[in-house]
Amino acid sequence: MGIKRKIKNYIHIKKHYPLSNKMIVPDPNKKNILILDSQIPTFDKDSASNRLTEIAKFLAKYYNVYLMDWRKSIPTVDSKKYIHNLNNHNVTVYAPFINKFGIMKGKKHFLGQLIPKLDFVWCHRPELFEYYLDFFRKNAPQAKIIYDMVDIHYLRMERGLEIKYDKQRAKEVEHYKYIETELCKKADKIAVISDKEKEFMRSFVDESKLFTVSNVHNLKVKPEEMPSFEERKDIFFIGTFLHDPNVDAVEILYNKIMPLVWQKKPDLKITIIGSEAPESIQKMNSEKFEIAGYVEDVTSFYKNCYASVSPLRFGAGVKGKIGQALEYTLPVLTTEIGAEGMFLEDGVTALIAGNDDYQKFADNIIAISSDKELWNRLHNNSEKGIFPFSIEAQKEEIFKLLS
Repeated sequence: MGIKRKIKNYIHIKKHYPLSNKMIVPDPNKKNILILDSQIPTFDKDSASNRLTEIAKFLAKYYNVYLMDWRKSIPTVDSKKYIHNLNNHNVTVYAPFINKFGIMKGKKHFLGQLIPKLDFVWCHRPELFEYYLDFFRKNAPQAKIIYDMVDIHYLRMERGLEIKYDKQRAKEVEHYKYIETELCKKADKIAVISDKEKEFMRSFVDESKLFTVSNVHNLKVKPEEMPSFEERKDIFFIGTFLHDPNVDAVEILYNKIMPLVWQKKPDLKITIIGSEAPESIQKMNSEKFEIAGYVEDVTSFYKNCYASVSPLRFGAGVKGKIGQALEYTLPVLTTEIGAEGMFLEDGVTALIAGNDDYQKFADNIIAISSDKELWNRLHNNSEKGIFPFSIEAQKEEIFKLLS
């Protein structure tokens, strides 16, 4: 790091830090886990971050948990609320500081203090596992390395290439495939997002290394506490546009599905929620097809809309947007890909259409916004749909992973 950058970072830290004043004292009787992610997880922006946040909070009840952002040596001020959230659940989040002698201490100091006492290193996402595998094998040989796949990235990308070929993405597929089918064998344990993906990974690694740790969702409200069918209107889609399947899903909604819906229900509005929308999506904005961008508090949509819609045509893993809707007892409309690994039953806990069956998806939107009995059935079955994703249902598997 150049001297100008060091001075700039020093001034920034003096001005804005500490980002949290909570002091977390580690318990010497507990084992120590370091979680590595590509960012300080933004629980309210993407499902993978929400999952990791919930896992970290749960683990902190039984272990000393530390979390470090891989990409940034200086976490931004925007990370403050996410650091506070984790600190409030006794998760120590890395941040640089200036000691009493006026010297800045960064990641080298943080890792130097932590490495000798590490029991587990939890690498969240393939890039992190690839980057840190050799480092921790060399410097913390006593620690077990857990590779948390999040989903099978190369499989999701391959499915996307079948729909829209991209030469650069094809190269990325090969790189991720190497990490996810070959390099993964060097991990001590592997966390997969669903039993379906565990079955898939058995072709590459010994089953004894594989543990299912899915998204974490809990019922946030009771069905009777939420507004009734008669009090609702409209539908919405939610998902970050940094994720290719979400871009494709919104294009399908705009070009294929909603025109069919509007033939029967011309006044039904759909709102598209999500950060980083490309210009091609922003241009779709209209009175009936609103591109809302990132919305900090989406609770009103769960209270006031008929359904959350997710016409995903490709992807892998389990879908956080579906779990989040079930948390608020909101009916979910999705595809076979969207329902993959989610334990959903068509007509009971969700409405499920074929991946390319746009007419069926449109019919499902029309039905959920017209049929009170159908809406109430899905609304009241939300707890059944979400139970497999509760911490209570998953805690024994997590403990086995860390045994």
